[in-house]
Amino acid sequence: MATEPLYPAYMPVRPEGFTPTLDVPAFDANEPGLRADPQLPGFLDSKAVLKNITPRVGTEIRNLQLSHLTQDGLDQVALLAAQRGVLVFRDQDFADVGPEKQLGIAKHFGPLHKHPTMGYPKGTGSEFQVVYADEKVGNLRDLLGSRTSYDLWHVDQTFTPNTPGVTFFWVLEIPASGGGDTAFTSLTAAYNALSPKFREGLHKLKLLHTSASVGEVSRVGQERALKEAVKTEHPLVISHPVTNEPVLFVNPTIARQVVGYKPSESNLLLGFLHDHIRSLDFSCRVSWEKGTVVVWDQVGAAPCPDQWLQADTCYREPSLIPQSPISRLESDDIWSALFRMEASRNQCRYILRQL
Repeated sequence: MATEPLYPAYMPVRPEGFTPTLDVPAFDANEPGLRADPQLPGFLDSKAVLKNITPRVGTEIRNLQLSHLTQDGLDQVALLAAQRGVLVFRDQDFADVGPEKQLGIAKHFGPLHKHPTMGYPKGTGSEFQVVYADEKVGNLRDLLGSRTSYDLWHVDQTFTPNTPGVTFFWVLEIPASGGGDTAFTSLTAAYNALSPKFREGLHKLKLLHTSASVGEVSRVGQERALKEAVKTEHPLVISHPVTNEPVLFVNPTIARQVVGYKPSESNLLLGFLHDHIRSLDFSCRVSWEKGTVVVWDQVGAAPCPDQWLQADTCYREPSLIPQSPISRLESDDIWSALFRMEASRNQCRYILRQL
């Protein structure tokens, strides 16, 4: 691959260096998916072609330009993302419309998260994040050290009271030798696969989420990461703010402690849950190609990047992460939520059959 970037304006910079993680207090955020017409006319009345990647998670969409959507159309994107977890838009002009419009579209879905360490395009700010991997410069493997596997199932930045919502991720360069895919798992389907008695016990638990993740410790050092750590507690099972579906809200990179458990007890339970969400039963794999934009709902779906890169490869992928409110699913609400979830799923099936 040529050493010159295809999109030089998106080369990441960080002139201010690593900054302390912002301890953002809880705030009310409007959920655009709640405003959407549940019949999804923006998809039904267009020439859009939708194809499910798997029955439980992921839908590929063609013949619909994200950059051309109205406010109502973007609301419908949020609703479909909440229902399907991951939307893969192909043949998009999104990479070419410029940072200003990209930011404007992403802000429709909520206030944008500001990352304390990742680089961003010159002239923007820390709410615009660029994933830059180049074997000649350094990559995630340098941060994590020697491991047998570099899979990192995660939800971004869950250490604040509000969590990430509908997130935009698009590719600027793709390794010529392959690789760079992103896998996604449905945390809703992962919850549903558990036995009712086991689920009941999980509803009583909380996890401690901290910004002193493995990656941040490697970037800034353990002493600084722990000193500046932002922490919060979230229920292990939450209610999705749009669909009301129960979500198994685990995060292997950030939430590594069950509140009130001894370390050995916590490790045993979380070890099982972390292995559980990796199942192929409720995951899909997205291959990147020119013009691909992935829009996924970070409340109900968790990504895992493919870190397999050869010595002569690199890729650059910007991301924008709006934030969403979070709510606990109380035990009394479980059966009500399951009923609403089934109704929502049936409606989604009906709409997709129409398409």
